[in-house]
Amino acid sequence: MKTSLFLVSLVLAPLAYSQVPHNGDWWTGLSRMTKQEVITGFLDGMALGENLALMGAGTSTDTDCRPRISASYSYVRSRYFTRASVEDIVAALDRLYQETDNTSIILGRAVWIAVYQLAGTPEDDVDRLIRQSRGLGY
Repeated sequence: MKTSLFLVSLVLAPLAYSQVPHNGDWWTGLSRMTKQEVITGFLDGMALGENLALMGAGTSTDTDCRPRISASYSYVRSRYFTRASVEDIVAALDRLYQETDNTSIILGRAVWIAVYQLAGTPEDDVDRLIRQSRGLGY
């Protein structure tokens, strides 16, 4: 019986976890190490996303948009992510989520806000992005 309950919990645990929105309420409950691992995984996922986009972007010379996709990714990566370490992003997210109004912002959008801010974007532009991001919940 105990074995059966254990096996059921192993199967159901990922389902329960996946139902938790990855927003500020979720983020603030994580340990420092887990936050660093999440951001490392996020950055790895960005690289995977670029590769997947390039793989499905056409093969003929007249419709091939791979160079544009690659150039866009390279620009965004160098402009916003190169100078931001994992620890910088974690600290920026911690600051963002300290404000209760910002806890509804999903992690993907919050990372964008963090690197946007770390890149030296004017405060008014960052504040506008924060206001637009509250309550999107996707």
